[in-house]
Amino acid sequence: MTILDFLQIPIFQRALLGALIAGGTMSLLGIVIVVFNLTTIRFALMHIGLLGGAIGLVLGANPLTVAIATIGVGSLFFGPMSDKLKLDTGLIGAFFMTGSMAMAFLLFYRAGVPALEVFGLFTGSILTLTKNDLWFVTFLGSAILLTYFIFYREIQLVFYDSEQAEWLGIPAKRIRNGLLFLTGLSIGVAMKIVGALLMDALILLPAMSAMRLAKNFKQLLILTCCFGLMTTTGGLLFSMVFDFPTGATITMTGVIILFFSIIFRR
Repeated sequence: MTILDFLQIPIFQRALLGALIAGGTMSLLGIVIVVFNLTTIRFALMHIGLLGGAIGLVLGANPLTVAIATIGVGSLFFGPMSDKLKLDTGLIGAFFMTGSMAMAFLLFYRAGVPALEVFGLFTGSILTLTKNDLWFVTFLGSAILLTYFIFYREIQLVFYDSEQAEWLGIPAKRIRNGLLFLTGLSIGVAMKIVGALLMDALILLPAMSAMRLAKNFKQLLILTCCFGLMTTTGGLLFSMVFDFPTGATITMTGVIILFFSIIFRR
């Protein structure tokens, strides 16, 4: 089958549209992870998602929906707790990661939750996107773009020096916490699209590639969007043609782009 043949099938149509939206918008939040050094937090959010999936199964609800909601709620606590306790967000992330993992396993044991079904959240596929999933991805992508558009200068200053931004009257903490919330939701969606274990390809790798090449903030945003689109759509189309697993192919595409950005930078 050719790519045009695949695109006659509704499943692949939704997958391609989801790849375009997610790749062009959610990759922008990878900049947040790199600038604020939130690598620990993304793992913490994955484990919070595991706890949410377990809660969903106990309640008889959709485990992925509850997982995304739990991740969104959990992401609201990182910034305020870090400010209140005067601790690095990475340490707060480690606290949430271990605590949520322990609670999840307690639920597995006491409530008889099938652990394998919950761990299935870690192996998502973009080909399973439903119309409702697509609407949510579109809403989240629009929220990300609007946030960067409306608060462009404020976000730029917060990324450069959050303390100086506060001194200039910019609500740096609120902006950071808002970006953390969007990052949390994006990680939840990435679990659906490529699986939690491969979500860095969707969110982190495009930003890392762009940071190697960009000379200013505007270029950073544009290159991140472009690399995000190339990663998701290129990986998806390549997997269609050569019959490879979509998540792994999308991830490998992101790795190749990062590799060439490193070589080109040299």
